[in-house]
Amino acid sequence: MASRAPARSPSSPFPSGRGPLAGWILALALFGTLLAPPAAWGQGEIVWVEIELAVDGAGQALVTYQARWQTSGKMRAFYFQGEQAEPWFQGGQAELPGGESWPLAITEVERGRWDIALAEDRAWGPGEATYTFSYRADLVASGQVGLTRTGEGEELAFLNWSPVAWDQPLTHETLVVRFPSVPMPRAGELPLAEVSGATGLRTEPWVNERYLITYRGEGDPPSLWVRFHRDGVGAREDHRVQLYLPAGQLPGLAAAAAERAEAARVEAARRVEEERARAAHRAEAERLARGRRLTLVLPLLLGLAALALLVAGRKLRGLVRAAATAPDLLWERDDWEPPRLRLSTFRKPGKVAELPDLEALVLLGLPFQPMLAMLLDRLEQGGRVLRERAEGALRLARSGSEPPDDEPYLGALWERLPEAPAPVPEGLAGELGELVVGTVQRKAWDADLDATREHYRKLFASLFPSVVALEGMKVAAEAREGERFYPGWVSRHHGSGPAVWGGESGSLVRGGGGEFGGAGATASFAAAMPELGAAPARASMAAYGAADLVSAYEHAACHSACHSACHSACHSACHSACHSACHSACHSACHSACVSGGSR
Repeated sequence: MASRAPARSPSSPFPSGRGPLAGWILALALFGTLLAPPAAWGQGEIVWVEIELAVDGAGQALVTYQARWQTSGKMRAFYFQGEQAEPWFQGGQAELPGGESWPLAITEVERGRWDIALAEDRAWGPGEATYTFSYRADLVASGQVGLTRTGEGEELAFLNWSPVAWDQPLTHETLVVRFPSVPMPRAGELPLAEVSGATGLRTEPWVNERYLITYRGEGDPPSLWVRFHRDGVGAREDHRVQLYLPAGQLPGLAAAAAERAEAARVEAARRVEEERARAAHRAEAERLARGRRLTLVLPLLLGLAALALLVAGRKLRGLVRAAATAPDLLWERDDWEPPRLRLSTFRKPGKVAELPDLEALVLLGLPFQPMLAMLLDRLEQGGRVLRERAEGALRLARSGSEPPDDEPYLGALWERLPEAPAPVPEGLAGELGELVVGTVQRKAWDADLDATREHYRKLFASLFPSVVALEGMKVAAEAREGERFYPGWVSRHHGSGPAVWGGESGSLVRGGGGEFGGAGATASFAAAMPELGAAPARASMAAYGAADLVSAYEHAACHSACHSACHSACHSACHSACHSACHSACHSACHSACVSGGSR
């Protein structure tokens, strides 16, 4: 809680010149103010954060945080959360205004959330204070350190880690990563070329673009030391890095990976056995249920059969009477007039459906296999998928303990990937394709599909022109490609390049996707597209006919009609009553989810 401001007592309960009634009203107001919760004037603001991550040869890490806070009143503690690995805290201390040091008390208040407070619940302020605390973590167990292979089969050790995000902006954030097991040729600052030549260090391109990076040899003998610095970090922004080293630089990882693989095998066997037991239990329950149904239903069926015979007898007598009027019921008559059918459609000519880039590409005819390749590239870009080659075959595994929450299709693909490296699941491209097609059907039930295709084709053509005359235009195109990942991926990996947007709206599907995976795709899953499995029977949305859309149209039409009628009636009555209660309950639970901060 924030500290309270000192209360001041008036010299008289009644202001001069006012009657007793006004005085009592003022006294009640002052009493209510004293009972109200304290204001947030005493809470702190975080200024900057600096982190040191020391990773040994077996993937075990020692993490040290330094966080500078400032307050104009009083402050006691803040919350720390968002670490993917399980931390074992080693304690810490705070340097208070005036240079005094004070130990920290670190308490887990709920799963994955810790209270970083001054010991003995001491408060400090006003001024600035620096909190320093450390913890150990197994980054192999959390999937943030492990082994992978390049497309050429070279085995690499990777580090894919981020400090926790904060709920307030920072003036700067600095991460130092130390590898004590990786020797350096000399001490002091070294250029990247010398570091790469001596250690085999590699980084993802986005890491070099995002941070100011310094390389050093530290210690005696000198070992690898890398600093990643960034100024002006926004609230809730991460500070992720992704590095690679030859597997021999972290010699303990192979044993750790073998232990994890064995644990995964044992867990998979346990799940299979549990599922077998559940299946046997279900079969026995079904057998007993069938016996009960026969006992109860057989007499009922006999009774219905007797009733049917009685009705059939009456019907037979009616047929005899109807025989005389049979000619009037025949279809082969000269005066018969066929009914006129009136066909209608829910589609509105010229209406363009609002679709995200991936769904718009599928509507344009993007085959499902290239779609799977681009989604895997997106997961790999975020460090959420591992790939390796075993006996020349591609093997995939998901990375991290939770699916991505920024895009639903990425989360669905992450869930379908195995926990340990294994071949690509059979039929994966077709499953994802049906999911996207179903979503497009629901969103575009009343839209003009031809107009929608033409709209997005022109949009992507304007974002990714086929001819770039000026260097400035090239930079702008690259920036757009980063913002619009999926159409940028198509422009890079389609055999026609950006000229693909200048053709027919269905040109993406030409050749069943055989025109993808061209130049520049060697590091992408586009190059491994033949290993993603056989093309599905329905290779793209073009394989879905008009009959496949009927259920979606009917559902959407009914939904639109019912929603308009019911929403207005219910919304006014329920909104006022529910909004205040739900907002208060949800806001406290969600406001600080997955980020650190929240001083008190």
